[in-house]
Amino acid sequence: MTTTVQTHPDQPIDRATRDAMAAVYLAAYGDPDLPESRLDADDFADVTLTRHAGRAGFKLVLSTTDGQVSGYGYGFTGRRGQFWSDWLATTVPSDIVETWVGDHFELVDMVVDPAFRGQGVAGLLHDELVAGLPHERALLATVPGDRAAPRLYEGRGWQVVAADIDGDKALYGLDLRRPA
Repeated sequence: MTTTVQTHPDQPIDRATRDAMAAVYLAAYGDPDLPESRLDADDFADVTLTRHAGRAGFKLVLSTTDGQVSGYGYGFTGRRGQFWSDWLATTVPSDIVETWVGDHFELVDMVVDPAFRGQGVAGLLHDELVAGLPHERALLATVPGDRAAPRLYEGRGWQVVAADIDGDKALYGLDLRRPA
């Protein structure tokens, strides 16, 4: 199997790319036999992704394995006045807000089709996504512990900056000024 990862250059995101991302989303998060899962995947691709693509600093990376889109990752510049940044400002201690929240890279989603997991695709997506960012720091939220996502992030320098921010999730931060 051969996997390549590239930053997607086009804005707006073309229909074929959105459809491929919806298929990955459905495989990872949904049940293909349930109509509501298909609707969720389509809503992600047509509404959420399109809205996020209009934000400053938007970056989308896609992985392709043997000609098939196998994963994606994206984010944008997080700023005060946006829902998640403002929500964090009311959720985490003020010193964390002052240090981390605002003009950060917000890693919104990174997903690998379950058929391609365990092959290093997520690591390739991550590395391409954070490469060359003009931001000083990056933030994301995920469930901590001995799971694939936190192991990947922690192995690449992310640290928990606030635990228990959204039920079972933690806020992770990455200092992008550190030497590679």
